Order: sequence, then structure tokens, then C-alpha cells
Amino acid sequence: MASKTLFQRSLLVLGLLLLTSGVTLPGYYNLPYPAPLDPRFEAGVKQEHVVGIEESRPDFVLIGDSVLYEGVDPTILSQESGAAVYSIPVPGSGTAAWYLVLKNVILESSHRPRYVVILFRNTMLTVPQYRTTGRYFELLDDYATRNEPLLAQLAFIQQMSPAEKFAARYIPLYSARLEIREDLDNLLRYKIPNVLTGCDRACVDESVGAMFGREVNLSALNQRMEDAAQTLYDPAEMNFEKQVAGSFLPHLIELTRQNGVTLILVRTKIIHNEPLELEEYNAALEAYLGGYEHVTLLDYSTDPRFSQAEYVDSLHMNADGRKKFSKILAGEFREILSR
Repeated sequence: MASKTLFQRSLLVLGLLLLTSGVTLPGYYNLPYPAPLDPRFEAGVKQEHVVGIEESRPDFVLIGDSVLYEGVDPTILSQESGAAVYSIPVPGSGTAAWYLVLKNVILESSHRPRYVVILFRNTMLTVPQYRTTGRYFELLDDYATRNEPLLAQLAFIQQMSPAEKFAARYIPLYSARLEIREDLDNLLRYKIPNVLTGCDRACVDESVGAMFGREVNLSALNQRMEDAAQTLYDPAEMNFEKQVAGSFLPHLIELTRQNGVTLILVRTKIIHNEPLELEEYNAALEAYLGGYEHVTLLDYSTDPRFSQAEYVDSLHMNADGRKKFSKILAGEFREILSR
């Protein structure tokens, strides 16, 4: 009897919590009800790179994550190729961010580059949800307009189960989870220290930076991030034919075609053993891209010129590797320009 009563009381408390939050949270956070499934982005696209492209008027614009930042020297690439180069590395990004950068930055610039180059690895091109949630959502917000229906559908809505869609629309405690988490983070990080010690926001940020800033091993951090990215090797993700239609890849290809831009996809090398199933994926990707005249694939994934000596971890090159890769890539650019 006691356990039954406890269960009933728990259900009652849960029901009251859902009812109370359902009434108060939409008004408190200015959320519509039912909530739309589309993610909410702030208006305005980060203009830093739009201005950079318009001022430098490059022939080649490069897009990628930290592998681009660590592995390609734009100055060497420009000097060795004889072409103007502009690089847009977005550490922690995936194809969702690359799609936004292409659509809202490169193609919105008053200068139209002849070539757009995207650096990728393994199955990244066909995993649209990769690096879109949590802290990565803020990264997307930098390059998103207020309304991004394709991004919403591919990276978010098609990944949700029916139960998640119901909760996102009709249970404010779930749909407002990001706002609630941000408020809790601000409470714990800033408000409580301010009340207890008088340390304001700037004081807290400076203290945290002083305490932890020098202790971060970037190579270890990058490796942990890649270890967390094992979703890229999920058996379902390595089925190219099934994944490509629901990915950003066809849209990257179509956007460049419509705007008279040649798309160059660069598969980079990883210094660890990848699943054998990835060979079939890579072959299917190569065959798929071969159907488009304006798309070029440069594959360095098995290039013997790169070894552990040029890397600081399995993904990121050191200074020697960066110099070598930049010169090799410049040779490819020279050949492309001569066609």
C-alpha cells in the first residue's frame, strides 16, 4: 500500500509540474504554444567573412573545421598556387555549418569566387546532424538567418522520433530546455558568486581563465572530441546510398552549380585505422560525385606522403605537416586553374 501511495503521489507531483510549467514557461520565455519544431535562430548573419571576401576578392574560398585551421596555411597556398585564397575555418563545425557558410556568406558576398573548397573526413558529408546541438548550436547561429527550413529539416526534425516531436511541440518543460539550462548556468556561474563574494561576470570569467586556461591540453581535447564523434562510424552512417538524399551534400552541389562555382571536396587523412566498411562508402561517394561536371574530389585519405610525424593527434597537423599539405594543395590548385 505504501509503495502504491508513493507512486500515486509521484505521478501527482509530476502532473502538477508539467501543468505549472506548461502555463508559466511559454510566457516567461516568450515561446509560442504549440512550439514549432524549427530551431530558433537570432536574426543576422556574422559579416566578418562577407567583408573579408569582398575585400580580398579570392579565386578560392576554403571551408572546414579545425582540420582546415591547423592544416592549411592560406599564405603559402596563395603564394605557391599564384591564386588569391580566403579561408573560413569554423572549429567544431560539420556540414550544417558549411551549408550555412556557403549559402549565407560566400554566395551573399558581392564577389563570387570561382572555386569553393570544403575539407572533410570519413562520413561527415552525409551526417547532417553532426555537431549541431549543445554548444555547436551557437556556432550555427553565427551563420544562420532567422528562417532556415532546410537546416531545420535535415539537421533537426528528421532526426527526431515521434515522441520527441510531440514533447518539443506540446511539453514546454522540454521545448524550453535550452533556455532553462542557460538560466541555470548563469545562476551557478555568475549570480551566486556575485552574491557570495561580490565577483561580477568579468571577475568570474577572468578567474576561470586564470585557473584553467593554462591547463588545457589542446591535442587531448581535440582527440576527446573526435572520440565523441564515433557516430560518424555508425554502420547506418556508412551506407552512402541511404544517407546521401537526407544530407546537405546534394544541396551544396546544387548551390554551387546554380551560382557558377566549382566545388572542390578535399578528403583529409586521419592517422588511425578506419573501419573497412568505409572503403565501400568512399567508393560510392566518388562514383556519386563523378556525375557532376563542376565537382572535383581530391582524396588524401591514404596519401603515403603524410605520416604520424606531421600530426599532433589523429586529425590535426603540426607546423611541418601544415606546410607540406599547403604546398601539395597549391599544386592541385595550379593544375585546376590551368584547365
